Amino acid sequence: MSSKLKGTRQFRRLVQQLPDEARADLVEGFGRAGRRAQAAMRARAKHKTGALQQGVKYKVFAKTLRLQVGLLGTKRGRSKLFYGFVLDKGRKAQTVTISRGRRTGARMKIRQILGDRFVTGEYPDLRDAVTREVKPLFSRILARIGNGGGND
Repeated sequence: MSSKLKGTRQFRRLVQQLPDEARADLVEGFGRAGRRAQAAMRARAKHKTGALQQGVKYKVFAKTLRLQVGLLGTKRGRSKLFYGFVLDKGRKAQTVTISRGRRTGARMKIRQILGDRFVTGEYPDLRDAVTREVKPLFSRILARIGNGGGND
């Protein structure tokens, strides 16, 4: 898997070799950042019934040290909130053929919906918060590894 950024392969190798204690610290830091991002996305989500807000989840992958926030879950769980993706990204105007009911075969105009971008929108403040949360942890861990206190 190639990347546009230089040094990602070395960084991945470094992450895989982290001691368990350091990995646990980073997972905890990503968890705090994930809760903050989840709260921000829930605040921007539509809340007619509240189901869409409750569908915003976060997940921290301990092995790869990745954080995902959004409409996550199993395929079945996501299908209950499928319209959340339409509300998030939007829908283009179109003319469709009706396939159910008395008017089967007739044409109907569908209006455009502009996306809210409550999940896929830009959150520069949250990105900065994640950096502030995790950067000191990385610095401390790398200093500890550099001093030879890696797997003690």
